[in-house]
Amino acid sequence: MEHHFKDASPGSLLGESVARLDGMRFVSGRVDYSADLIPAGALHLAILRSAHACATIVSIDLSEALAMPGVVAGLTGEEAARMSDAMPPAMDLPAKGARGPLQSRCLALGHATYFGQPVAALVATTVHDAQAALAKIRIEYEVRVPTTNALDALRDDAPIVQPGWDTNLLVRDRIRSGDADAAFARAAHIARGEMTIGSSTSAPMETLCYIAQWDARAERYALTGTFQNPHTSRWLLASALRVKESQVRVIAPRIGGTFGLKMAGHPEEVLVALFSRLTRRPVAWVEERRETLLAGSRSQHHSFEIAADEEGRLTGWRDRILVDVGIMGAGHSWAMALVTPAVFPTVYTIEHCDIECSLAITNQPPWQAIRGYGKEIGNLVLERAIDLLARQTGIDPLELRRRNLVAREALPRLLPSGLNVDSGDYPGGLAQLQTMFDFPGWRQRAEAARASEWRIGVGIAFELTPEGGARPGNFPNGYETSTVRIMPSGDVQVLTGVTSPGSGSDTGIAQMVAGELGLRAEQVSVIEGDTDVTPLGTGNASSRALMYGGTAAYLAAQELRGRLAQCAANMLGGAAQEIVLRDGHAWREAEGKRISVAELALGAHLRPFTVAAGVTLPLEVTCSFAPKNVRVEPDAQGRIATYPTFSYSVHAVALELDMATGNSKLLDYAVVHDCGAMINPALVEGQLRGAIVMGIGVALWEQIKFDSQHRMITDRFKSYLLPRANDLPPIRVGHRVTLNPFHPLGMKGAGESGLGGALAAVSNAVADALGDDACLQHVPATPARVTAALRESRA
Repeated sequence: MEHHFKDASPGSLLGESVARLDGMRFVSGRVDYSADLIPAGALHLAILRSAHACATIVSIDLSEALAMPGVVAGLTGEEAARMSDAMPPAMDLPAKGARGPLQSRCLALGHATYFGQPVAALVATTVHDAQAALAKIRIEYEVRVPTTNALDALRDDAPIVQPGWDTNLLVRDRIRSGDADAAFARAAHIARGEMTIGSSTSAPMETLCYIAQWDARAERYALTGTFQNPHTSRWLLASALRVKESQVRVIAPRIGGTFGLKMAGHPEEVLVALFSRLTRRPVAWVEERRETLLAGSRSQHHSFEIAADEEGRLTGWRDRILVDVGIMGAGHSWAMALVTPAVFPTVYTIEHCDIECSLAITNQPPWQAIRGYGKEIGNLVLERAIDLLARQTGIDPLELRRRNLVAREALPRLLPSGLNVDSGDYPGGLAQLQTMFDFPGWRQRAEAARASEWRIGVGIAFELTPEGGARPGNFPNGYETSTVRIMPSGDVQVLTGVTSPGSGSDTGIAQMVAGELGLRAEQVSVIEGDTDVTPLGTGNASSRALMYGGTAAYLAAQELRGRLAQCAANMLGGAAQEIVLRDGHAWREAEGKRISVAELALGAHLRPFTVAAGVTLPLEVTCSFAPKNVRVEPDAQGRIATYPTFSYSVHAVALELDMATGNSKLLDYAVVHDCGAMINPALVEGQLRGAIVMGIGVALWEQIKFDSQHRMITDRFKSYLLPRANDLPPIRVGHRVTLNPFHPLGMKGAGESGLGGALAAVSNAVADALGDDACLQHVPATPARVTAALRESRA
């Protein structure tokens, strides 16, 4: 595949599939994760969580628990409140219409507002002692009837869920363009539908883990753990712990996957710090899998309709969205629901749109950020609507999409939400997919199996994925900073405010810098995840690592290249413009002379007046990068543009559906993906394949469930079902490159692409297999849901 970059230097490594620099350490088990770093003698935290979704805490008695072997200390909500404050919100809530105070404390204070909320905690010398002592905590509840869905929460007589609030409505957002009423009044075809999306999560391999140490002499906290956003966590922790930010150091070692679940704002971060100060000992907490599975999101209901003219040209889109965001937390995960309507009408030309999105607070656990961040749901619903319209009009689903795709030359273009889509070639992507996936052949097989108990379904779906979020008034913010430093040995350090969740983004940053300096990627070390060392930054979120932090490092390396060139000119003669950096050397090619970068670096440090004459020293540059395609000042319609780049993909899938059991078996899968200029195609493809598998899981199996008493029942991987290797067909990947005109290299984000397209394509394939036999209105399409839909239809 040909690589395209708007700006690349001789010797550049841009576009090369450089092997991950830490790959062997990971696959050979030589990487230390947070739990491997728990110091000897550390105390272990155990948390008593509420068994009720809504209850008043009448009393808590820790006396028996504190008398248990190994137990050192314990805390109730009242005691913790005397030592700490609630975490501040990580988003400017009033700017989005929210009302009332946040009560995001580390332990419940007076009321338990969701199942699994921490209500008491203790520390002991071993994990087992700590867990055993939990059973001795005596707690009395006055149980109340919980509000567990958005519809009930917004009734006029609904009890207020969030303590101190005057409403259960968090936000109501309305997005309009054109005249939707008129478009529907004159439409030749209107398709209507309902869709309910269940709550799901990411299930990273490594659960949360925090280790806190209080240094009484320095009056300083040091926290090591699974911090996706170390600098943000430092800010929130300092506020909650009532200390200066400089009194908190946050370190994120290697992390075994984040997917949004490890963003800042977890109450356990505060708890380990409080106990460390209370006991003057290190305190550690490792999350159990059942605790991880509490962290869900995506629960939405859509009532939608789509309009078209006689020729199948889309003319109107309406959607009424009701979202259950659970109880409020310190993070801004609830904002995912506002991204869902912001992506409409994705890759299609629909002039007239009317979308309303209402976010309700309930007694469900607080939403946690999750890969896709709401975009996947918008893509899912619109792609389902297009399939319904195709069935109603008799137009082939592929052809209906082709007729309505935005042309390449029509980009950039504003979406009704105000987001400015930078670039893309949607018709080209669809044409490429048709060469990779045998649509006619699979259609014939599906028709032949129509009378069988083993149906074939074919699904297709586009996905538009805004990346690089930069919303004003919250983290993530609108820039990242990186420092590039050449040491006397000639080795290079990059210090950056972004972090890697295990995706290999640090390798990408290393190759961006190495190529500019004429070095190999392994000669560059990337230092991240330490608030005492790295520049202030957001960490990992919204595919920002390479697009923001990598670009900042690239710009710094460009400036350093100029300094090295001048040093080389001082040594080799000629002008700096004649110098080329490659293969570890600075070359004055006209004379056939060269000098190694290591010699230049050492000379600049030891003999600066000669080697580095006219050069700014040290050989260290700090640069920040902020994207151009962001608008923070509202336009005449009150819209802002918070995402600077828009990757897209188009997916095709064939599956077999057992009409007797409801089980689905994937048979074939192909995707075409475009994220602009790819720094490292192998890293991009790894991200894409992983996201596709997550989308398949959400479409078919993954859902967090509660019983009739509102207690979670999907507390392990035997009940919360993930895709397995033998559930998946080979996934064939094709790439396109449409450069982003607003980025110096033409880059877009790539960390979330694939999930929404897979979710929509697989869901459409199940619906296609069912045909007219049943109308499936729920995601995931579990076997139980499929068979229930068939029974309803036959009844």
